[in-house]
Amino acid sequence: MGVWKHQEEAIQYAESRRIAVLHLGMGCGKTRIALEILTSSTDPGVMLVLCPKAVIPAWGKQAGLWAPGLRVCLLNQSTPAQKKRALQQSLADKSSLVIVVNYESACRIPGLVDLKYSAIVCDEVHKLKKGTGKYSDWVAKLIERNPAAKILALTGTLIPHSFLDLWGIFRVLEYPLCQTFGKYKTHFLNNYAVMHPAIRGMILRWRNEDVIAEKLDQNTFCRKSEDVLDLPPLNQITVDVEMKPKEADAYVQLRDEFAAEIETASGKGIVTPANHMVSSLRMLQAIQGFARLDDSEETVNLEAEPSKAEALRDILEGLPSDEPVVVFCRFRGDIDNVLSVCSKLKRSVSELSGKRRQLEEWQAGETSVLVAQIQSGGIGIDLTRASYGVFMSVGYSLAEYLQAVARLHRPGQTKTTHLYSLISSLRGNITVDGKVHEALSQRKEVIDHVVDWFRSIPSA
Repeated sequence: MGVWKHQEEAIQYAESRRIAVLHLGMGCGKTRIALEILTSSTDPGVMLVLCPKAVIPAWGKQAGLWAPGLRVCLLNQSTPAQKKRALQQSLADKSSLVIVVNYESACRIPGLVDLKYSAIVCDEVHKLKKGTGKYSDWVAKLIERNPAAKILALTGTLIPHSFLDLWGIFRVLEYPLCQTFGKYKTHFLNNYAVMHPAIRGMILRWRNEDVIAEKLDQNTFCRKSEDVLDLPPLNQITVDVEMKPKEADAYVQLRDEFAAEIETASGKGIVTPANHMVSSLRMLQAIQGFARLDDSEETVNLEAEPSKAEALRDILEGLPSDEPVVVFCRFRGDIDNVLSVCSKLKRSVSELSGKRRQLEEWQAGETSVLVAQIQSGGIGIDLTRASYGVFMSVGYSLAEYLQAVARLHRPGQTKTTHLYSLISSLRGNITVDGKVHEALSQRKEVIDHVVDWFRSIPSA
């Protein structure tokens, strides 16, 4: 099958420059575009693909489809020593080779940094948005060591949270010169942010946004999914879930403690949103219907059947027993509750999480429900067997959320996609659960948004 028009345009764009940032919506075929570019050279040599762990098998599959003559080494073995052996075996053959490895493992594989690469692909490049983090810094130094290498950056979510993500990404890709947004974060903030005069590091708002937009237009190739793909409709449904009494009691206690924590911090002139994350997570767990008791690491259900588990049961009961459904969860307790609901309804279920990887059996039609941890089920996999999805809980990452949506609503989906978001309320009033979803929909930093909400109300 020939390439689509937008794919041909992306290939032409990348061929005209050494560093090419391809910002393409979900389902636009970023991997195929990259493979077309990698195989266009008469002597590609050794090429490196850096990606999330869950995406590694997808690169092998896509290479088999679109570049069957290309050798691919997938470094997804269990230990660094096993990865090293697989790498050495592949390098014994001197023909062109694509090495695929996840960001977290790359810096721990002996010899990987010493190779000379003709191309380096950063798939899901928003993973490098910290700019100076451990993995970001390793990739930046690798790019510096390979000044002649083609650099491809692929993403469907270039700005997961704020413009500061752009500085981190371009700082890595253009290292050490960093022409687009500058090498130093302070330089970027001085040019584009209005900082709080008294609170160190607090961004009040962004400025010179037209300059940022112009720089992006000059340095990225962007196409939206809805502009280039003919997809069936997407029906997003919010389900209001009233908390049960014990859930509400636990939530109110934690909410009041959180409000007092914020008030104390504000009174001292301290703004540390990251330090509020643990308290926020405890509230979200209570909303989901479970909590830790004493010093135990395990969580227990506050109600015999948590309110969200009951809401999920209602949704599943309204669908045919063999209808494929994907249920996204953030917490282990949610996954266990989904498994329990499916057991009660006698619905077959598979799990995709850090604990179990049963995706293939669900894709093969052996089970009807797939319960997926959003960190595992949101990136690089095809879930179009299902046209129904349910978000029991979500994380703080906009990129993970959008990718989860796009696992169902992408090329290959032939039916209207129905996505249910279960959002808890307290006596009809919004909770922190609703504010997390609101932050994601408005592309805001979740913790900052939650803390600002608590400050804005007279009494939480």
